[in-house]
Amino acid sequence: RNQQQPIDKMMTMMASSSCSSSFFFVLLLIAAATTTTTTLLPTSSLTAAQSINNLTAALDLVSDACAIDVAAKERNFDNVKNIFERQGGLKQTASAFPADSAAATAGAVARAIDGHGPTYMKPTLCSSMPYRSEMIRKGVSGILLNLATDLLASEGDDVDTDVIAMLLGSAAVGGEPKSCTPVAKMDRRASEFGASEQHIGHGRDHINEQLAAMREAVRNNDAASASNARNALLEELNIAPVQGALKYAALIDPSAGSITYGELDKERAEAIAYIYPVMNQIGKCQAALGSARVIEEALSCSPENVMPVGVNEEDIVTTSRSVTDDGIYSRVLNAIEKAYSCLAVMSGDAAEFKEHVGIYRGERAGLTPEGFQD
Repeated sequence: RNQQQPIDKMMTMMASSSCSSSFFFVLLLIAAATTTTTTLLPTSSLTAAQSINNLTAALDLVSDACAIDVAAKERNFDNVKNIFERQGGLKQTASAFPADSAAATAGAVARAIDGHGPTYMKPTLCSSMPYRSEMIRKGVSGILLNLATDLLASEGDDVDTDVIAMLLGSAAVGGEPKSCTPVAKMDRRASEFGASEQHIGHGRDHINEQLAAMREAVRNNDAASASNARNALLEELNIAPVQGALKYAALIDPSAGSITYGELDKERAEAIAYIYPVMNQIGKCQAALGSARVIEEALSCSPENVMPVGVNEEDIVTTSRSVTDDGIYSRVLNAIEKAYSCLAVMSGDAAEFKEHVGIYRGERAGLTPEGFQD
């Protein structure tokens, strides 16, 4: 396995590699343009790329995300807001990136902090404590994911792979990946999907291998190999968001059996928060026209399924959810599967991507919510 270098050596390498000339960068772009590859995500502005231009800046964002994760779990939303909106923090940094990617995910988190659901819902719905807490916790990890993928798209061969590793949680700094990072989410979801056995506990290794391949290709002036490694990484990063959406859509499907009001709101938030970072790709996928809207409607809060005033989170849901939640897992699954050819950034092979996603083990366990808590 490729091992990350110590922090001091990484900082030295980062400083020395940042001096490449604009002429060399143009040559790399021309070479990449002549290579047949899958189209990358929308590019970020130069200003956005410069906002996370060193390991310290990336580490600060990860530290903020983890602090927010803890505060949101404790439902201390005032503290969450202060950290999220600090100068140079997650909200400000994400706002410089594409409006349909990092900025959109940050917008959903900001609304949850203020007690509102995503923009396509009525603001008074999805405002329960469990919903807000989980939308924030999974949402900040989604922001880190979007920042990394946006940088990979905008910077191309000039991207600082150490910064990407830090944002994703694969950097060999500070021990095991922090629970708030995309790598931690990858490992958790992989353990629950049968066809992903080879990925269990190896999210960090898989990411670092692709980043190492990118660095090696750039050193060898091999634009095609660098592009292939980058696209392979982007494809792998699309798997966990899909797995998360499918898992939690399964858990809130009425066929899973009884569920408490707290679990229903919590898991609905987790489903939409997981898929949110890739919704821009689904929305633009020609093979999946209308799928984004289907997913939004399936995972939305409505007067029929929102937590009523006066009930406790531990109370079993007694209201009928047949109108809004019946068949929710199948609706989400079918909509997402239509976009697999687009989410398969490297190969465009929907069948192969489906195999990598795997099957949620809960399907074979009767879809029972118990035992599947983070």
